[in-house]
Amino acid sequence: MKKLFLLSVVSLMAMCIYAQNIKVMKFERLEKDMTANTHGTQKLDQNGEKAALIKIQAPERGFTFDGGSLGIVASEEHDGEIWLYVPRRAKKLTIQHKDYGVLREYYYPITVEGARTYEMYLDIGIGRYVTITSQMANSTIYIDGERVGQSPVNHKYLNYGRHTVRALKDRFEGETTFMITTEDAAGLRLINVEQRDMSDHFGDVTVKVDNNAEIWFEGKNVGSGSWQSQLREGSYVVETRKADCDPQKTSFTVVAQKQNNVQAAQPTPHTGRLSLYTRPRNAIATYNGDNAIDLTEAQTLPVGTYQINLARKGYVSKSGLEYTVRHNETTRDTITMEKVRYIKPQSFYFGAGYTISSLGGITALAGLTYRKIDLQASYTFGLQKSEEVAWYSTDGTDTYLSSITYKRSKLAFKLGYQVELTERLGITPQVGYEMERLSGTVAQGTNNYGDGAIANCLSLGAKLLWAPIERVYIFANPAYSIAVNKDDNFKRIADNSDISAGGFMVTLGAIFNF
Repeated sequence: MKKLFLLSVVSLMAMCIYAQNIKVMKFERLEKDMTANTHGTQKLDQNGEKAALIKIQAPERGFTFDGGSLGIVASEEHDGEIWLYVPRRAKKLTIQHKDYGVLREYYYPITVEGARTYEMYLDIGIGRYVTITSQMANSTIYIDGERVGQSPVNHKYLNYGRHTVRALKDRFEGETTFMITTEDAAGLRLINVEQRDMSDHFGDVTVKVDNNAEIWFEGKNVGSGSWQSQLREGSYVVETRKADCDPQKTSFTVVAQKQNNVQAAQPTPHTGRLSLYTRPRNAIATYNGDNAIDLTEAQTLPVGTYQINLARKGYVSKSGLEYTVRHNETTRDTITMEKVRYIKPQSFYFGAGYTISSLGGITALAGLTYRKIDLQASYTFGLQKSEEVAWYSTDGTDTYLSSITYKRSKLAFKLGYQVELTERLGITPQVGYEMERLSGTVAQGTNNYGDGAIANCLSLGAKLLWAPIERVYIFANPAYSIAVNKDDNFKRIADNSDISAGGFMVTLGAIFNF
């Protein structure tokens, strides 16, 4: 009970002391500040009139305000200050804080007008407001080791006691120590820091990092990939950063009047896992070009999007498979590869071969297969000549006219159905229509009799296919043709020579299919 009583007495005494500590150091109107009369920052009191705005500078937060019978319009926390809106013609203000007591009925020293902005400085009784300047303008200011901004630093509230201020700019440095006591004169204290050239204590510094990562020094981004500066002798730390990476810190020491080269550690890439199961296994895989990757087990990769290509002998290759690897996640997929169909049920093809027959020649062909139904067109360019065929007059005198040799060309259309015998062997039974044409060349005489003779035939045969590699067939096409129609010239030639329409033939060659 005694301890509780003593604690209560001490607390009461502290409150009495604090009650006298809150003071208003300055209250004035800001003639050029239009915040209270600007759309977005102005406020209206209960009578619909524009309120006055008091910008309160205070070393602490947690204050409460009482405007008496006229009240308070609003109170807002802003960076470094409190915005207090009061009705126009407000007379007084009570300021209270749970730790620093209360200032009762502070009467404004000037008339408070609506839509005008004012500034108030509060002293909580534990220090003084200080403005810090330096010999070199815009020097970086440190107070007791803490960076507080660039000079001049205006109206910085410092507690009673000893303080050290450093001012740095380029190679100029300065430091001063001062005391703030209760005996100091009321009002603003001015501290000026003298600086001198410290060039002899600086060294040239070049920091480099791979992959063009960002370099951060003292909280600022100073470069990407490399950074050059001059620093005072001592120890420093740079941090490297990059998207989708963990930052890395590198410590280094600067030696005065020397070139200091620093190779900074790269940021560690975020990684994830890629687990792809292929059927069949052991497919050859590459990503983002020709980079090989082993898919027999899950792979740890930097985060990002990967283009995967798969290949395996006897199977259709897959390319452009896209997977995104995310940080600390596993991307999974199962990929089934199709076996290569050497004998393709659907394709477009063309090829060439040699036709072995009486009056054979070179055959060009093209066609398509759809659901194993095969439609083919071909043309045979006759190469072999027939024996000479003698022509005589038909007027009953049997007068000798000319001797002609002939070559046979053939246009054919065939329909078939493809059957796959094995993985690489196929057969296509065919029926078709053929148009044979004889081209004559005069051996003796003057007139080219029978040139252009035509016979029409029906054919029956089969196309045998062997695929040594994908998209290539070696074929043999035996067929037998029966003449169904001949023009008069073809009949006369057939009657007077060993040339006949149709017959047995075999075409041997190669086909390319797509």
